[in-house]
Amino acid sequence: MKPNRVSWLRKVRRTFIITAMAGLSQFAYADAEHAATWGPSIGATAPLLSALDQDGQPQDLESLSGTNGLLFVFNRSVDW
Repeated sequence: MKPNRVSWLRKVRRTFIITAMAGLSQFAYADAEHAATWGPSIGATAPLLSALDQDGQPQDLESLSGTNGLLFVFNRSVDW
């Protein structure tokens, strides 16, 4: 009888978790006005970025560019 009880409790717990996640997902939305003003716009010129590399040498976009240019990917998401 115990295996049936465990199986039943697992189903109840799984159903509860799925229902809770579905219910809470309505609160996860992006405010369009806020998202439009956050970060650079599409096609904008990249800001002047610089940082120290693993050897402590300063690097910027110009020093990282090679003969073929530089591909810099800026991933813009809602939750950052």
